[in-house]
Amino acid sequence: MRIIRTRSAGALLLAAHACASAQSPSQPMQQVLISAGASDGRAQSTTTAIVVGRDELLRQGDASLAEVLKRQPGITVDASPGKAPAIRMRGMGGGYVAILLNGLPAPSDFSLESISPDLIERIEIGRAPTAETSSQAVAGTINVILRRAGPAKGAANEVKVGSAFVRGALGPRVAPQLVAQHSGRQGALAYTVTATLRRHENPIAAVTVEEGTQPALLRRTVWTDHQVEDMLELAPRLSWQPSAADTITSQSYLRRRHMDNIKRESETTDIGTPTAFPRALQSYETRPLHAYADAAWTRKLDAGARLTAKLAGFYTTRDADFAYRGMDLRDTLLALHRVASGPAEREWTFNGSWRRPLWDKHALAAGWEFGRKARREYRRELQTDAGGALLLASDENYRAQVSRSAFFIQDEWDIDAAWSGYVGLRREVLHTTGEGNAAAPVDVDAGAWSPTFQLLFKPQRPEGDSGPRDQFRLAASRTYKTPNIVQLMPRRYTVDNNNSATNPDQQGNPALRPELAFGIDLAWERYMGKGEMVSVSAFRKRIRDITLLRIGERNGVWTATPENQGDATVQGIEFEGKATRGAFAARVNLARNWSHIDSVPGPDNRIEGQAPYSGNLGLDYASAARRLDLGGTWTYRARVASRSSASISSDNGARRQLDLYAVWKRDAQSRLRLSVSDLLHQDYRERLVHDSGSRLGRTTTYSMRPVWRLMWEQAL
Repeated sequence: MRIIRTRSAGALLLAAHACASAQSPSQPMQQVLISAGASDGRAQSTTTAIVVGRDELLRQGDASLAEVLKRQPGITVDASPGKAPAIRMRGMGGGYVAILLNGLPAPSDFSLESISPDLIERIEIGRAPTAETSSQAVAGTINVILRRAGPAKGAANEVKVGSAFVRGALGPRVAPQLVAQHSGRQGALAYTVTATLRRHENPIAAVTVEEGTQPALLRRTVWTDHQVEDMLELAPRLSWQPSAADTITSQSYLRRRHMDNIKRESETTDIGTPTAFPRALQSYETRPLHAYADAAWTRKLDAGARLTAKLAGFYTTRDADFAYRGMDLRDTLLALHRVASGPAEREWTFNGSWRRPLWDKHALAAGWEFGRKARREYRRELQTDAGGALLLASDENYRAQVSRSAFFIQDEWDIDAAWSGYVGLRREVLHTTGEGNAAAPVDVDAGAWSPTFQLLFKPQRPEGDSGPRDQFRLAASRTYKTPNIVQLMPRRYTVDNNNSATNPDQQGNPALRPELAFGIDLAWERYMGKGEMVSVSAFRKRIRDITLLRIGERNGVWTATPENQGDATVQGIEFEGKATRGAFAARVNLARNWSHIDSVPGPDNRIEGQAPYSGNLGLDYASAARRLDLGGTWTYRARVASRSSASISSDNGARRQLDLYAVWKRDAQSRLRLSVSDLLHQDYRERLVHDSGSRLGRTTTYSMRPVWRLMWEQAL
């Protein structure tokens, strides 16, 4: 795999790929998983994947998919209070994980935190990519499959009503939630409409301590941030079968939110000089809108062949108003900063595939994907002093577009009773352009060939042997990670107070190159019965042109900019086990990860945010009368110490979380669910240090709070 920087070379490679497509098409992993249950699909599929079914999605009454994912093998969730959660696989987050929605790359503003598990049918977690899905999956893929439309017959309704409870600095907070769903079928048309209305309150209390030498500094800032979010979501789904050969489906959602934050800061300086604004009051208000819709057509052809096509569109906008009031120690107003900003993004994708079984042993497929994303963002800022005199006025905006095209071919081959294999090849091309009144133009071409090979071996057992089944897996793949628009646009995002090496401005880099990776995966799996299994897997990846943040000072202003800085190696081992004994079901998974960045001196020269250890231990109980379900999960993520350069290091504390749930089933249609997340509510610490002769450290300690949820679920 290599990056192509000229359009002419990209066209030649596309032409070569089209010729190859005529010779080796194939069938994707996803088709195997759709036709089987979660456990059977994982065992039988040639390609490696973990399937999280609907029962597991809803078991603990989670409010978001991020809470579900943190319990899965090899996955951790960095969810610092007040920040969007970062999903990590094998310790790698951000663009290293491909987030897919119904098999297509999710829009850039799509958040696993905001989507409700009630809308999801299942999640497919792929440790190795397939040619049909995105090859921007260095760590792996998370494919979110939305629920299908309509019941098998007749009509069905379901209502869930309840509330979450959390105690903040100003007392207990109540966050009500209502979910209503109506499904029906009229002849060949099946439909489902889901509506969600909820409030989320997130009271944050934290302390930030800054320590420095040359000059000496000891500063303590106590701050609170009260975040309130109101959300309305509509999700209609349709399925129409006008003939035995044709099926037309559509899935969509519309999500409107209102977010209102009030943040207060109070600073005490024991040694050194106070900041410009020792007291501060910040307010932030936004009304983001997300809309998604797709339409898919499937035609059954002769000889078991099938042709599919899908058109999908996504739109998001987030206009926001921000006000910063900087004050002195006596709370006298010194300056007022007002910012009006907001991105708007439109994206469409058209993809399709042709697949056909061949010679009773091959499943061939070939397909395409075209997409275009347009993003615009504005930022208007006014800074005035206490008397209203103008200190700064700026009006920045930019526009950017990303065009994407991809073609794939793949073959899944049942070699004999013991061996099956998968071979795929994908070619992706991306062209990113952008311009703004405060940034230099951006024009970047990138593309990659992504071959994938997977092998499954099932040792044959004597006929009639019903004992444990063993199987072994091998996967090799080339993947890549491309920079997003914000990383490429050379626009600066400034901080309002205390710009420093540990609190810098942010700026993109139009010279940023994609990261390329080659990976090997090995796994052993044993299945002992329904719902019982154990597996051990190992991986190793070599990443080229890894992206790190460079923090530098110019004209007294510190700025963080992403840069390509050499190569890195990532490796790890994972264990997973499930067992059932009578009314009890136990779950355990453990992960150990290592990484090494060649250009960064040790110690701790590892991938940023990669936890060396993580794991989950869960236990569920179902009463003999099936009227009461109890259970919980203990989640652990070890301390994360990493270094992104010779002078920049971070150290985030260990996290231990205990989630519990109880479900009382009054009858087949009614149930009461009580759940609590983060019952241990241990304080969480984040630390960033810049050491280049003079040392400056910034440590923030968050006070965590448990969240209780009580829901009544009624089928009508």
